[in-house]
Amino acid sequence: MDQRTDQIESHIQSKQEALQSNFHELEKKIKSVTDWRHQFQNHPGAMVATAFGGGLLLAKMLGHGKGRRVRAGSSNAPQTPANTPHSRTERRKHKVLKTWDNIESALIGVAAAKFKGMLSDIVPGFKEQLDKNEGERRGDSINLEPPPKV
Repeated sequence: MDQRTDQIESHIQSKQEALQSNFHELEKKIKSVTDWRHQFQNHPGAMVATAFGGGLLLAKMLGHGKGRRVRAGSSNAPQTPANTPHSRTERRKHKVLKTWDNIESALIGVAAAKFKGMLSDIVPGFKEQLDKNEGERRGDSINLEPPPKV
């Protein structure tokens, strides 16, 4: 009986040590994931793209301040001969602004994709949960969970 008790205690002790080791490893991973310096060292391109995209997004949300641009042909633009859409200068300006908006959108899209990829690499299960949430927003009936056991 004493030998069986010793075996059980030894087994419990080894499991406890393994759990403690796993806990310390998990704690270390969490610290490295949340340390922006570590992330910047490992993923500098993604971090720069994220910062740039975040800056563009913030600028878009806050507006352009007093110097806010008025697009040709918009309802806010006064229709005078100097800024009608038929004016050569205004057409060029409109084309440049439209191109810039396309560039902004593309950069934000790239930064978002890089950020999603980076989070997918760092956080286990992130990609699956993100796909599920995006599917729900689109109205897809994607169910990534296994069917219930009967």
